[in-house]
Amino acid sequence: MPDTPPLGLRDRKRLETRLRIETAAVDIVTTEGLDGATVDMISERADISPRTFFNYFDSKEDAILGIQDVGEVQRAIASGVASAETDDLVSAIVSTMFQIFGPMAARTQLKTQRMALVKEHPRLLSRQIHQFTQLNSTMSAAVVEFLTKREATLPRDPEHVAEIAVATCVASVRIAVKEWIADGASADIDTMYLRAVGLTRETLTTL
Repeated sequence: MPDTPPLGLRDRKRLETRLRIETAAVDIVTTEGLDGATVDMISERADISPRTFFNYFDSKEDAILGIQDVGEVQRAIASGVASAETDDLVSAIVSTMFQIFGPMAARTQLKTQRMALVKEHPRLLSRQIHQFTQLNSTMSAAVVEFLTKREATLPRDPEHVAEIAVATCVASVRIAVKEWIADGASADIDTMYLRAVGLTRETLTTL
């Protein structure tokens, strides 16, 4: 994965606060139920004010799922795809996916708790599906913009090519994460990243 500069103190504190909120939300809903949990309860458990809570999440459902702010996701996608080398769009897409979801994938216990809650509460599943749909749409639009800049090789239907490329990369990331968890979650994020890139390239070559 391309080298990235270390996080500054402010960013580290934001990530720490975000993780506390997510963990508090999942723990409280696990014990009190989705309807029994409130933003005030989550905020108290995370040792923050309700006002601070809403600086990170729009609702308790988003905190439970760990849904990131739309603006942050859009900026990460735009930056990742824009920095892609002409012949390395696959790496750019996969790298961006890991920037967005990598830290969540590493929290195996929280991930397991989330999956159980999503199965138990269908409205969480609907919200999660909406998140992924929005993510795919944003990523596809960024890929189309990238392809448009390559006028000499622009495909007939860049929107369709972008959707297929993103879907393939997402599937590869999902498989890489599954394998990582099955192996005991001992490898680092870069190992998952390289596996996902390899799976994508292998699939596209085979097809």
